[in-house]
Amino acid sequence: MEKFFFPNAVVVVGVSESKDNLGQNIISNLVNFGYEGKIHAVGPKGGRVMGHKIYQSVLDVPDAADLAVILTPARFIPEIITQCGKKGIKHAVIESAGFGEMGPEGKSVEKDLFAASKRSGIRFIGPNCVGLINTLNGLYVPFIALPSEFKKGHVSVIAQSGGVGLSLAERLNNPGLGLSKFVSIGNKLNMDEADLLAYLIKDPDTAVIYFYLEDFKRGREFADIALRSNKPVILHKSNTNPLTHTIAKSHSAALAAEDRIVDVACTYAGIVRVQSTEEAIFAIKGISMPLLKGKNLAILSRSGGHAVVATDMCAKYNFNLPELHPSILDEAKRHFRAGVIKIGNPLDLGDIFDLRVYPQIAEIILQQPDIHGIVYIHVSQMVIENEDTIQVMKKLAELSFKYDKPIVIVAEVPLSFHQMLKEELTHPFFMDPVEAFRALALQYHYAVFRQKKRPAIKKAAFPLKNSVKEWLEGIQQKGRQPLLHEALDLLDRLGIPTAPWRMVTTFTGARKAANEMGYPVVIKAVSPSLLHKSDQGGIAINIGNVETLEKLWEKIQSRIKGVVGIVLQKMIFASREIIVGAKRDPFFGPVVLMGLGGIMVEVMQDANMRLAPVDEDEASDMIDQLRGVRILGPFRGMKAADRRAIVRCLVEVSRLMYDLPEIQELDVNPLILSDDGNDGMAVDVRVICSNITQ
Repeated sequence: MEKFFFPNAVVVVGVSESKDNLGQNIISNLVNFGYEGKIHAVGPKGGRVMGHKIYQSVLDVPDAADLAVILTPARFIPEIITQCGKKGIKHAVIESAGFGEMGPEGKSVEKDLFAASKRSGIRFIGPNCVGLINTLNGLYVPFIALPSEFKKGHVSVIAQSGGVGLSLAERLNNPGLGLSKFVSIGNKLNMDEADLLAYLIKDPDTAVIYFYLEDFKRGREFADIALRSNKPVILHKSNTNPLTHTIAKSHSAALAAEDRIVDVACTYAGIVRVQSTEEAIFAIKGISMPLLKGKNLAILSRSGGHAVVATDMCAKYNFNLPELHPSILDEAKRHFRAGVIKIGNPLDLGDIFDLRVYPQIAEIILQQPDIHGIVYIHVSQMVIENEDTIQVMKKLAELSFKYDKPIVIVAEVPLSFHQMLKEELTHPFFMDPVEAFRALALQYHYAVFRQKKRPAIKKAAFPLKNSVKEWLEGIQQKGRQPLLHEALDLLDRLGIPTAPWRMVTTFTGARKAANEMGYPVVIKAVSPSLLHKSDQGGIAINIGNVETLEKLWEKIQSRIKGVVGIVLQKMIFASREIIVGAKRDPFFGPVVLMGLGGIMVEVMQDANMRLAPVDEDEASDMIDQLRGVRILGPFRGMKAADRRAIVRCLVEVSRLMYDLPEIQELDVNPLILSDDGNDGMAVDVRVICSNITQ
């Protein structure tokens, strides 16, 4: 990876003397921004550009090189990669489009590119990308003629869209920020988000890592790498509402939409998720300051109105404003001119005209143990204050790092003075209190993750039971999806309690089973055509006697096509139902879900998800995060529900999904919780396996 960013020599392939040649822009960027390594131009027509000879082939380049930047028609690139291999070049940036995104013809070229890179042992970024930048050594290889170099800094930007990435890089030209490395990854045919994250975590010149992604290639690996990172990772994941969706076969799949799973992965890995470039800048500014160790803030403002706005933002983002120590207030009063402002927290500094006093007050506030950070709002329209303002803000930045507490500076000043602040300050600042608190909220989200014990990387859960292996083999031999009785059998093998049940194919068998179980009972049609039995009249409940059983048996048999049998179950009476489900996401792997269940789950949408497998602590936390968790406690004469039953089911289902990749979806819906608080029983389950057609 190092040679992508620190090559001793760069070969730019696709250069000509033509005025509209984009390869010339790459040469121009390298020359203009001070790349110190050797630059070689390659193009079939030869010639010269910016004093550099254009060689007609990569093989004609006289010197060794570490990196090739390729911008030619796609059909020529497999051969160019082969030439690079012969020349000993092991790294390439392929900026050309015309591959898989262009249909079957592009797919064919893509296949040839893969073969050539594999034969040559070449790793490449792209294709269909803008290129990469390392501000540390002047390595600028985008095919766009950049007007100026970016401010050097500590933020690295990885973007699937070159346009979005360059926009973010431009916005980093702010105090306390700046760009370290930029990579446009395009189609991600070889190097992907996980590869680059793993490199940047170890990169000494990167402190904050930003990703703009439209999809994931290796989402689970990306999350696991981010989990191990001691550097903040900020993600802007777009393409959240595709126009087409695969119709889900289970409640779990319907509830576990892709974008919700991205949120789950971010929570698991401590990734700060943002929704726009603007929000990304807020997050980067916030994270570039010392991290909050709590939610208690002090607000200092030269304007009472701005203090009110800031107080509203405190409430919106659930920050607290504890009382300031009387000695702090006394110190502030000592510098007041008129003494007509009521003071507290927020602390209105409008009656103090000596700006040099502000850092003194801020410092004694930082010394108060229960204050975790300060929001300082500087309001000024007077040019005469400009120099003192700059000095105040510099001193506040020093105090922030001295006490390891963030001081968020809001500069409510004329736009002309903003530009001066950008040139003078090395500490981030904000345009208004709303921006400042959005940044603090994003920072706090990350700070909480850093302060708590991180979860272990999820590994193989447990040795798969032989009985479960036998179950899967039996289903695969039948060549169809599991039916209800087979799915219930799987739960029994996992040790998840089920309501007493029996699969019967004759009414005589049903009558015998009902007599042995005791009435009332439930009957459920078993048919490959049934998804939700209650919607299609395939279920009858609370059957109290043999006469009703016979009548309903005949009714279901005549109504449902393709019935292969009936599951007869003991009727379980309870008031609370839970869904425990799982699905296999194509990017993040197995995901487990639980929520308030039954037929209302898709209506209420009260469900939580985690990446599987989960342990008992994670399962318990999922329960606690339900909006309707109170219903699981003592409620209207019912005892508290048996949480152990939910936890056991969650853990076992998550382990099954992690260790048995053949299972694509699973619904235990509902898991009925006893009103007396003693147990929980699964009464219905659906399992979808891969590589089996219904």
